Amino acid sequence: MTAFRIHIIFALLFAALTGCNRGAGDGEAAGGDPAHTVTIHGTLEDGADKTVLLDRMGARELTAIDTVLCDEKGSFQIAFSAEEVAFYALHVGGPGYITLLIEPGERLEVTGNYGSDHPYRVKGSEGSELLAELASAHKKALDALGEISRENRERTGEPGYTEIRALLDERFDSVTGDFTAYSERFIYEHPGSLAILVALYNLYGPGLPVFSPETHLDVYRFVDSALMSRYDGFEAVGLLHAQIQEADRRLIHENQVEKLREGEIAPDFVSSQPNGEELALSDLRGNYVLLGFWAGWSKPSRDENAILNRAYARYRQQPFRILQVSLDSEREVWIRAIEEDRADWDHVSDLNRWESPAAELYRVDRIPSNVLIGPDGRIIATDLFGDRLLERLNTIFEH
Repeated sequence: MTAFRIHIIFALLFAALTGCNRGAGDGEAAGGDPAHTVTIHGTLEDGADKTVLLDRMGARELTAIDTVLCDEKGSFQIAFSAEEVAFYALHVGGPGYITLLIEPGERLEVTGNYGSDHPYRVKGSEGSELLAELASAHKKALDALGEISRENRERTGEPGYTEIRALLDERFDSVTGDFTAYSERFIYEHPGSLAILVALYNLYGPGLPVFSPETHLDVYRFVDSALMSRYDGFEAVGLLHAQIQEADRRLIHENQVEKLREGEIAPDFVSSQPNGEELALSDLRGNYVLLGFWAGWSKPSRDENAILNRAYARYRQQPFRILQVSLDSEREVWIRAIEEDRADWDHVSDLNRWESPAAELYRVDRIPSNVLIGPDGRIIATDLFGDRLLERLNTIFEH
């Protein structure tokens, strides 16, 4: 897999503010359209007469929004005008900060302890509430890793340390594995929220990302696909999309010599249908077969299914079959997508995402992807989408 460093571009803003530029405020005072006015009401234990700061988090720098003093009860209020959704850092003393994801017009209530960013509670902002849930799970994982590190330091040099270290390594892998799985579920369960950017760029520590682009490119692709359709003007989303495109270009360049060529026999494979029965590509021999690779979580794949519906409706009475290989991992997501898209053709999946043997056999590095195969089992063309696919099928069946 091509190495590329997506996470270092702006992951630091989600991990630590040390070294980040903090620009001057840009006049986002409260006033004007009430629909754009954001208010944050906070109460901090031990916060009497203490200072609270709010910054807007950009992809490369912080912008100061306001600085206020808590009253004698530790309460404070910040009001400002927001034109669009954005991430904010609420500094309540101590080295950390509370990350908020705020929509214009939201009214937030924040409670916590001055001098600490954990634990805290937030209400009135769906995005911020999701981040609070994620932050709590992240803190739990980091605390567990810190305990493992402390125990390792204390027991270094003890008799049998080799066995002790092996057990500690197992605990480390268990903690990180559990949190990575939690973060992946978080991402796939909230595809419409910018909160998944934070889950994508979280760190276990310096140089230890939760999701490494080299091994979790499918997760990066999902976040890119999920957010570009809704937040294409959001700077961090645009940067991620540009990085994914660059990674794709590198992969294409590296794999050019390995791509399947027209005229070659299409490699055969066997996989499982939704009903559990096996289906081989060779079972469809004698038909023109459009072999497609897709996933229920991929918006471009789902969009292309509309074209496939047109093609199948037009040529299903011909010797023409569509066989889609899903790169999903959750059966429910796969089946639901088939039903919602009315994809009434052949489907198989190993539910192994990008580790699907069929995807590896066909050197699939992006979805949607497809191969048009002739009745003799030879490859006719690759990656025919939209009108190009319909035109090619028209040439085959109507001329």
